[in-house]
Amino acid sequence: MIQNKSYIFFLPLILIFVSLHFSLYCQDTEEDRELDTFFKKYTESREKIDVLVATFQQKNIYPDEIYTTFGSLVFVKPQRMVFTTDEPKKYTVIEEKRIYEYEPDIKQITIYDLKDSAETELFFFAFAEDLNTLRKKYHVLPIRLSDERGKQGISIRPFTDKEEDSSFEEIVLYLQDDTFLPYRLRIVNEDNVQTIVDFEHIEINNKIRLEDTQIYLPPGTNVIENDKYKETITGEGKRIPDPAKLDPKYVDTSPKTSITKKEESEKIKEENKPQNIPEESNQIEIRDLEPIKK
Repeated sequence: MIQNKSYIFFLPLILIFVSLHFSLYCQDTEEDRELDTFFKKYTESREKIDVLVATFQQKNIYPDEIYTTFGSLVFVKPQRMVFTTDEPKKYTVIEEKRIYEYEPDIKQITIYDLKDSAETELFFFAFAEDLNTLRKKYHVLPIRLSDERGKQGISIRPFTDKEEDSSFEEIVLYLQDDTFLPYRLRIVNEDNVQTIVDFEHIEINNKIRLEDTQIYLPPGTNVIENDKYKETITGEGKRIPDPAKLDPKYVDTSPKTSITKKEESEKIKEENKPQNIPEESNQIEIRDLEPIKK
């Protein structure tokens, strides 16, 4: 079982649009040629993505209960990702080797750096040009699935001699047949614990605001960096980190609507909502709990 709760939560959201370097698999057999074709199509579909926004529903499935949360995400090539969850309310930015996690309920943002190269690549492999670093630590293979929404997928497993050090048993990305975009992500951990993420309303290369790539911190927010207190936000608040470097054609510069202008005040006045209310076990599809058919 993954011990780090943040890792459980963030890992699904960073495995959405992986880009594989198909030349790594070039061989002479018919099977290898089929793999080459798969990875070529996959890579071509990812090369077109400069900006992506989507919504998602995530279910953390335990033997005796299920927790569901909803959220949205923004990705900007090459390595900027922002995602927000509703319950619990949380804002996260992942940029290269640095992660920012803001929790409005306690008015605190935690910033920490990733040092291990494989760990860093695992967070960002969804957007990588090649998977050389990951392939040294994991098996990364295409698989066939039985879901009617798409029959193709990608499986990631730790090598046998490294299973004890891994935070998961298997990760499977479910792909739409026509676009190779994901419709589901599944993470299988030890002790019958799973995470299921379903993606919806995917939009590619639409305009976004620069502030959509940042987190707004209201005054009074404590900043913790690598386990050390750094500062308390004062004045009118601030946004961090610096905005992503966007091609001007993707930058929305239109005047803010009245709804958009309320963003900061809404974040300051966070509503007191129930946190991660457990669901009854019969509210999840049985097939989510069954072994993956390959």
